Parts: sequence; C-alpha cells; structure tokens
Amino acid sequence: MTIERMLVTYEFEQWLYREAKLIDDIDFDGWFSLMHPTLKYQMPVRVNKEGTERPDYALDMFAFDDDIELLKIRVDRLKTDYAWAEIPPSRTRRLVNNVRLLDYVPNEKAVVNSYLLIYRCRSTDIHHDLISGERQDEFIYENGEWKLSKRFFIVDQTTINTRNLAIFV
Repeated sequence: MTIERMLVTYEFEQWLYREAKLIDDIDFDGWFSLMHPTLKYQMPVRVNKEGTERPDYALDMFAFDDDIELLKIRVDRLKTDYAWAEIPPSRTRRLVNNVRLLDYVPNEKAVVNSYLLIYRCRSTDIHHDLISGERQDEFIYENGEWKLSKRFFIVDQTTINTRNLAIFV
C-alpha cells in the first residue's frame, strides 16, 4: 500500500467517524448535509440460502430503499411530534471499523467498504439492540468535499431483533 493510498483511506475513515458522531449526537441536519443529491440509500433484506450460495440477501426487496427526497422526509419527520418510534430519541453508538478503499479517482469518486456495529438503547428500557453489518459506500467529490452518493448496507442478521428501524445506518 502506498503512502498516498494510506492517506486517502485515512481521509475516508475520518469522514465515516464524523458521520457516525453526527448521527449519534442527533444532528440529523448536519448528517444530511453530507449527502449528494443523487443519493441511493439501501438495506436489502437478508435471506437464508443453502450452502455457500451468494449473495445471501434479496436483490429486489429492501428494509429501506431511499433516494434523497425520501431520506429528507425521514430526517424532517424526526424533528416533529409524529416520529413516535423515536420519542424520546434512541441513544446510539456507532462503531465503524475495517475501512477499506476499493476504488478511488482523485477529486472525482471513491468506493469505500466498512463494517458497522450499532448499539441502541431506549429511554429507561433495560434491553438494547445490536445491529451489525457491512456497508459499501460510494462518494462523489463536489465543491471541495466528499458527498455520499450511495450506501448499500448488508445487515448480518436475517431477523433484526429491534422494535423498529427508525435510525440511520
């Protein structure tokens, strides 16, 4: 690995850490500002298959399949009294690791793979959620900064043991 590639990988690690902090701090407007107008934000449904057949997720069924407009609606709704699933807001902690730069064109585009573990607890509830998975993110360089243009989150669990998915991955 070259020094240049290490520095670029570090840059995207820091981008992902900053993103996680914005969401965990419930700064959804700050988080949304990191998105590109062409955004595709998807989480396919995980399926069980016999043997080692891959992919082991649906190609036509999603827990969420948002574009920038739908994501904006979700963000704006969280700021109202009608987001009952998030009143009071979840306490979350996102742990991002195993960040790998898959493709990179300087000042143009990048593809970054990472693992994500989300710890989530609710109000005074003694139970918590753990959601883990792998993300493949695509970025577009625009106006001097990287913007997320695609997120494909493959959750590890076939059955997600959480009351709702009103949080962002």
